[in-house]
Amino acid sequence: MKATESRQRKAQAAPARCADILESSLQGLGFGRIIRHLALLRAWDRAVADRIKERVSVEDFRGGCLYLCAEDPVWMHELHMLRHQLKTILNKEVGESVVGEIVLRIGRTRPSPPAGRANRRRQRIPTGLPAIEANMANLLSPLRDLPCCDAVQRLYQRWASGSQ
Repeated sequence: MKATESRQRKAQAAPARCADILESSLQGLGFGRIIRHLALLRAWDRAVADRIKERVSVEDFRGGCLYLCAEDPVWMHELHMLRHQLKTILNKEVGESVVGEIVLRIGRTRPSPPAGRANRRRQRIPTGLPAIEANMANLLSPLRDLPCCDAVQRLYQRWASGSQ
């Protein structure tokens, strides 16, 4: 009897940090890849020189591989020579080793969006019930300008359609 009370007290004595709870919840919801991708994009914007960002764009980041698109062979060669240094800088900026490899290709680069604007237009996903749509808009208003807004909106829509 006393042993179980002692275990319960130990479990109650160690509070969990909110950051740890939030991180594990987001990981459980499948947002881990999105969070790493966004952290890497922020690191790219902060750490990479503007002259490079004008001619090279981040295409994708998955499985530890950062996919970059250069506008011409000269810039691709330049990045190829700098890839180890670039990988080290980005990992240091993120705070953990997330970039394991950098894959380069030549092609049309995407223009970087102006600061504070989203990459694409937000699409409104109809749920069928005005009360649910109003509630969804209210809940998602703080996330409106974040790239994860669409994913959270789809997740909320799935939940709302399953609870009807």
